[in-house]
Amino acid sequence: MRGVGALIGLGSSLGDRPRALELAVRMLEADAHTRVVATSRTWLNPPMGVARGAFLNGAVRVETEHSPRGLLALCKDIEKRVGRRVSERWSDRVVDLDLLLMGRVIRRGAALRLPHPHMLQRPFVMTPCLEVASDFFHPLLRCRLDACAKDASAGLISFGRLPQAFANVGGSKYTGAKTTAALRGDGMKIFIDTANIDEIREAHAWGILDGVTTNPSLIAREGGDFIETIHEICQLVKGPVSAETVSQDAEGMIKEGKLLAQISEHVVVKVPLTAAGLTATRALSDAGIDVNVTLIFQPAQALMAAKAGAAYVSPFLGRLDDIATDGVQLIEEIVTIFGNYPALGTEVLAASIRSSLHVSQVALAGCDVSTIPFKVLSKLVNHPLTMSGNAQFLADWDTVPDNDIAGQVTRWLGKRSS
Repeated sequence: MRGVGALIGLGSSLGDRPRALELAVRMLEADAHTRVVATSRTWLNPPMGVARGAFLNGAVRVETEHSPRGLLALCKDIEKRVGRRVSERWSDRVVDLDLLLMGRVIRRGAALRLPHPHMLQRPFVMTPCLEVASDFFHPLLRCRLDACAKDASAGLISFGRLPQAFANVGGSKYTGAKTTAALRGDGMKIFIDTANIDEIREAHAWGILDGVTTNPSLIAREGGDFIETIHEICQLVKGPVSAETVSQDAEGMIKEGKLLAQISEHVVVKVPLTAAGLTATRALSDAGIDVNVTLIFQPAQALMAAKAGAAYVSPFLGRLDDIATDGVQLIEEIVTIFGNYPALGTEVLAASIRSSLHVSQVALAGCDVSTIPFKVLSKLVNHPLTMSGNAQFLADWDTVPDNDIAGQVTRWLGKRSS
């Protein structure tokens, strides 16, 4: 799992405001899956709404392994630990943490909206944000923050600053291969379509795995405990892991989906493209839970799922190919439709991948994600010409008298340092 860049706004209008904001930043840094990259100055802002105290505002740039739902939950937990209590909207509060941006993620649920819908119109938000994340990309406006918003600090008073980014800023406390501030800009994400832990571990070791899709058939095939299998996969990958509901009515899907989401913040609830599935998608999305709508075979089905709030849609190109229909064309059409309406924020996840050619074709079509069986992933790694070419290189190298590269380099470095 790659760390994702995120932007968090902070505010306080009660008590020792600088101390409350400092505690919030230190708690963010103390989280095992989050790293504070940069902190802004703090700015005094006149009261808003029914609040009576002036707000002290700032912003923090982080890199995190959390899902959007998980990072939001962390922010809410920090608010409680610092001392915030339930209060009237716009009233005074000890501390406020708002998740403003997270990579290029777009979410439209009632409990989780990304990007924050009002951030660009609020100088007390944008002024500190531009200090620490002017290069962040706004996924709806499709531009950097410094291009779509200017520093408008009129009426604000610079008061101090948040704690500086911490000592580990040059390193990483993640086990992932790299960290990045973008998601979609990094190219098509690769998921593995399996419930076999050994296959997932091997693909994860290659450093290319972004997530996992499962279904009842795949888990039944492995013969393990369903819940334990999902939990183990989430702990290993720390990325999106699709877990499917089996109820056929909306009420049952919603109940199962909310329970599945409690297994891990990385669980993505999978539901079929049915009327009940659409109803469940809207309810789960509004609760801040990512949904993968599966068994899609028409572009208009994908559009309906996106309108209902799906984080992913899964068109099955291989099954269409099986009945002499162009599955890749379906991917191309959905990508085009979603490109016309970027505010949907739904990612196209190509499923039912049958060959290496399918992987290339959906990447050329601009697909966001491809979920690939381990057998196909192995063929991508073990191309016969790659294998034969490597064998020839090794055979030629065997003719070199001193062919211990590690030994040669070690001796050479020793000579240079002496």
